Amino acid sequence: MRVAHGLVRWSPCGRYLAAASGNRLAIRDALSLQIVQRYSTVDEVQTLVWSEDSELVLTASFKRAVVQLWSVQDASWTCKISEGVAGLVHARWTPDVRHVVTVSDFQLHATVWSLEDPTARCSIRSPKLAADGLSFSNNGAFLAVVERHDCKDFIGVYSCESWELTTHFAIDSYDCVEVVWSPDDATIAVRDTHLEFRVLLYSPDGTLLAKYQAYENALGLKTMTWSTSGQFLALGSYDEHLRVLSHINWEPVVDFDHESIAVTKSHTSHAAIEYEENYADANVMDRPQGKRVAVIQRSSSLLSNSLQAASAAAQAAGGKKSRDVCFVTREPPFSVRTIASDPFLRWDPVHSRLAITSGENRVHLWSTEGISWINIPTESFQALGLQWAPSGDALIAVGRQEFCSITL
Repeated sequence: MRVAHGLVRWSPCGRYLAAASGNRLAIRDALSLQIVQRYSTVDEVQTLVWSEDSELVLTASFKRAVVQLWSVQDASWTCKISEGVAGLVHARWTPDVRHVVTVSDFQLHATVWSLEDPTARCSIRSPKLAADGLSFSNNGAFLAVVERHDCKDFIGVYSCESWELTTHFAIDSYDCVEVVWSPDDATIAVRDTHLEFRVLLYSPDGTLLAKYQAYENALGLKTMTWSTSGQFLALGSYDEHLRVLSHINWEPVVDFDHESIAVTKSHTSHAAIEYEENYADANVMDRPQGKRVAVIQRSSSLLSNSLQAASAAAQAAGGKKSRDVCFVTREPPFSVRTIASDPFLRWDPVHSRLAITSGENRVHLWSTEGISWINIPTESFQALGLQWAPSGDALIAVGRQEFCSITL
């Protein structure tokens, strides 16, 4: 099935798939892959976002500075938002699905648009960043915005009910590049300049809780992410280390070194169990005609650290010299494994399972019980990205101009 720029997304409920190619948007049933709705946009779709209730789809054309909203159930209902000469660099839903936030070109302003009252809108002056400078609290009650005033960085906290400013405070950063609200809504993490390693932790009222700096006079963080519980903050840095901070004292509980050579505790060759499932009477559009899986039986003791920290660490593992190693961590003793070349990784949202691909026509699945893979029937297909269904029982392999749905 055709797709451009990898623009295919599961709906949060898992019942639908939205895919964009050029100026066309197709909404499909996730099980049958039959088209539910088909729409034409004003220009090429450059971003695609589902609403949290799975009833609306947002598409944006940054070249036209236009955002369009589409309904899954009602083809006659549409909505169009235009930023005009101000331009457009970012658009997203608010958690209540009744507002849309847009950021203008050159970050002149951010605007909150109401879907219930077209005349009601809120303008936020001088947002410093686009996507990385906006973060909603997990309960959807507040929006944190990084702002730039008088050559200094500030954070403004806005109420998502009235869109009034509730807290505004300066932050002790040189050049803030990202702000992320913790899942428990107790902490706002600020990632400072790429030129130095510095993380600032603030409470929503503006109190500085902690400042963590692993080293000085060298390039700093590439990425950071919270664990799902909010108890850990994983930091991936340019020194090829991954540090996981505890929320208790904001000090590292573990420090992973991404070595260029993967190590393993055993050199024993383990046999693989191979089997093939055939669907002789199945339609290609409904189910794959064949699925070949090879399961390698290995001990799960090779894999390290707590699963919550690892889920965050896998996302934050941005710093790596070599492009041929996949690091998977779970429980002590700390070890690493080589699985794929230049891998793309995604955690199963439900099970303790990791999907891995590296531009081939196969998808590897790792769990504590072993490693398996699924062959995609089309030899020319190159899986460059992966997306799990919210239920964890299916995933999408995304290629350059097409995507493949895999049911597990």
